[in-house]
Amino acid sequence: MTENKKKGRILSVLWAGCVLCLLGTGTTAAYLTSWDQEENLVSVGQNTTEIIEEFPDPTPVPVEENPEYTKKVSVANKAEGKNGSQVDCYVRMSIGYSHSDIAKGIIWKDLDTENWIYGKDGYYYFKTPLKEGESTTPLFTGFMIDSSKVDSSYLELIPEFEIQIYEESVQADGFSDYEQAWSAYHASV
Repeated sequence: MTENKKKGRILSVLWAGCVLCLLGTGTTAAYLTSWDQEENLVSVGQNTTEIIEEFPDPTPVPVEENPEYTKKVSVANKAEGKNGSQVDCYVRMSIGYSHSDIAKGIIWKDLDTENWIYGKDGYYYFKTPLKEGESTTPLFTGFMIDSSKVDSSYLELIPEFEIQIYEESVQADGFSDYEQAWSAYHASV
């Protein structure tokens, strides 16, 4: 084979390789620069809960007569914003007192132990999830203060005594029951 033919073949192969590289580069560049635009149709759900208290003004009763008070406490999953944006949720409540010595004399009326479970952490857990616009059953319907269980030095403070209610909620979706939902909540905190 002559030197010119050899050079011609080498140049032909190099030329074909360059053409293939240019074709491949154009296709790759077109693939990597292609884009499209879509509107995100996902919306954020929310759970907005509130404490509902029915607590009529009590009639003054002497402390020695162990006053009994009507007070219903429940939680509602409020319907707010656009329809469908409210998610099902599990709720829990804790009860605090303005004076721990007076709290020793509290006796709850109609404490609901069927729908509410008292946990080791001091919270009452509502067992079923609340849908938008639903409310829990009342945790209790009232209370009385047994003055015999309150140290006599604190009896005069009973009229200022307060019961504080605190509630929290967590999304129910993806969990089979309230225990699983709250366990996942505690694991993420």
